[in-house]
Amino acid sequence: MNQPSDTLQRTRYHPLSAALHWLMFLLFVVALATIEYRDDVPKGDPLRDLLRTVHMHAGQLVLILVVVRLIARKMLGVPPELPLPRLQRLGAHAVHLLLYVVMIGLPITGILFTQAGGREVVFFGSTLPVILAKDMALRGPIKEVHEFMGNAVYFLVGLHVLGALWHQFFDRMPILQRMSLRSSGK
Repeated sequence: MNQPSDTLQRTRYHPLSAALHWLMFLLFVVALATIEYRDDVPKGDPLRDLLRTVHMHAGQLVLILVVVRLIARKMLGVPPELPLPRLQRLGAHAVHLLLYVVMIGLPITGILFTQAGGREVVFFGSTLPVILAKDMALRGPIKEVHEFMGNAVYFLVGLHVLGALWHQFFDRMPILQRMSLRSSGK
């Protein structure tokens, strides 16, 4: 079912795809906000551990949902591309690809650097299997990659939002409606 039949789904993303998009955005906001705020909380304060736990759970949920999102994309299809100049289309594809790399890479590197530091990774009460044994020599470089991708999220999401707003308001394309959770009223 790659080509949904009704007009709504030909011009817009399937409601499940739109819901996953916005849910993942909120999880990224939670993950980034908690880790940024955690830096301001003194070591030893229980709030610091809570913020780390919330950060890690949000990241792990992103990893699970990106898999669901890719499956939904394959099964439900996507609306046809809007008519954009070649360079803009290539730029949009590059930003989307990099966002997917980050949605997968950030949680995986978070799990790996945590385990390389000798700590268990817990997901809602269950300890994840050890992928990487304690290795303090690897922990630092993996953490740097994780933090680089975390900082890249700000840039990539910024480009994504600016592109969408540009196409909506300057090119007068219905780009925001394509990922809307609201029904079209048709």
